[in-house]
Amino acid sequence: MRCLQLLLFLVCVVTSARAYHVLCVFPIPSRSHNSLGKGIVEALLGAGHEVTWATPFPPKESTKGLKIIDVSATASVSEMIDMNDQRNADAGIALIRTFAANITRLSLSVPALQQAIVSGKYDAVVTESFFNDAEAGYGAVLQVPWILLSSVSIMPHLEAIIDEVRSITTIPLLFNNAPTPMGFWDRLTNIFIYSAMTISNWLERPNTVAFYESLFAPLAAARGIALPPFEEALYNVSVLLVNSHPAFAPPMSLPPNVVEIGGYHINPETPPLPKDLQHILDSSPQGVVYFSMGSVLKSSRLSERTRREILEVFGSLSQTVLWKFEEELKDLPKNVIVRPWMPQSSILAHPNVKVFITHGGLLSTLETLHYGVPILAVPVFGDQPSNADRAVRHGFAKSIQYKPDMANDMKVALNEMLSNDSYYTRARYLSKIFGDKLVPPAKLISHYVKVAIETNGAYHLRSKSLLYPWYQRWLVDIIAALLLACLAVYVAARRVLCYLWSSVNGGDCNRIKVKKN
Repeated sequence: MRCLQLLLFLVCVVTSARAYHVLCVFPIPSRSHNSLGKGIVEALLGAGHEVTWATPFPPKESTKGLKIIDVSATASVSEMIDMNDQRNADAGIALIRTFAANITRLSLSVPALQQAIVSGKYDAVVTESFFNDAEAGYGAVLQVPWILLSSVSIMPHLEAIIDEVRSITTIPLLFNNAPTPMGFWDRLTNIFIYSAMTISNWLERPNTVAFYESLFAPLAAARGIALPPFEEALYNVSVLLVNSHPAFAPPMSLPPNVVEIGGYHINPETPPLPKDLQHILDSSPQGVVYFSMGSVLKSSRLSERTRREILEVFGSLSQTVLWKFEEELKDLPKNVIVRPWMPQSSILAHPNVKVFITHGGLLSTLETLHYGVPILAVPVFGDQPSNADRAVRHGFAKSIQYKPDMANDMKVALNEMLSNDSYYTRARYLSKIFGDKLVPPAKLISHYVKVAIETNGAYHLRSKSLLYPWYQRWLVDIIAALLLACLAVYVAARRVLCYLWSSVNGGDCNRIKVKKN
């Protein structure tokens, strides 16, 4: 009997500790987006799973349980687009869609990724949502649960894939920098933006379907299956992971298969600073200003005049300035230190950092929330203006326009932030809210991936609204039936009254004429 109990115990332990094999496809040639993929991969590896990771930035060191597929061929796409060029920054959704489609096409042209899809055996696939719905083909071809990651707060397009769109009347869209609650004109603007995006998606849908079929039909055939229809593949998201947090993004009403994991890319154990930087930060009694425009925007592409004027502003400060700059600069002020790379999280974790000058990307913004550092935002494109405005409304940031003569605006904003403790106080308050998490994001990631696998798609967590056609979700059929019922009652009552009137008075009630007085 004891032997049987021991055997059952061992079976339960082995079953509960079963390792799964997950394919993670993160081909966007951006260090920040690579950090998103790395965070997912590390969470899965930490839970004991095996991971195959398609990335344009292969790690130098091997890791147990991790197989790398090098898709650095996608780097040529980013080289074609200079986001420091304001014409590209203003090009909008059309440019981003072309950018995203080229990334998908180039990554799927890599033989190693093709082979992994055709012959690999996986339990789930994780991809990032980035303006290209054709990536629904990964889950469709592999016939495994599809876990989708949104790198920003959930937008109506994604909301429509997993549930009914409810947010447009109460929550500003990504490109609508309105406060919450919104006024009449802000809500009207929200509706116009949503309508424009919906029409744009509808017009683009034939191209997306053709792109989906051209990329994934050959892979499905090689795997010996028929490629599912595009709509069936797109609306088959098992779990949607969203890189947001209520401390920064407005809370939304969403189904249980949508999980907020804001800040999951941040290492809970901040790496130590290099000794020289540690000494610099420790020996700066007036504080430190840190300046970085991220991995896509290159500070080195600023004009010579802009560089000179910014250096003059920095030289006038009593604080030490750390500037992530990709090239060597001459004639630096004594308080300015320039390097092509800076350990951002380790710098932000230091208590002497007073202000972080940033482009306002979501990852950098979430890092400032984590460490409680005020930001001076210089947004350029995409979600950056929206993030910057939201940070300003939260009270821990100021924002200036990205332009050649922005140095004076930067000086005014820096003087205000360095002399007013309210920005730092607010940043620390929001940091406390941001860090108050019952379950670490990494555990949420591994848990919901496991749930999706073990329940064959997490259908019990999905919204049931998508089982109904639009006219049923909006109660059009119910309203029509009630109106017809009211009309039928009216007609029946009128006929009964006419019959009774005719029986008492004689004649036809339909021919009654009202006498004029």
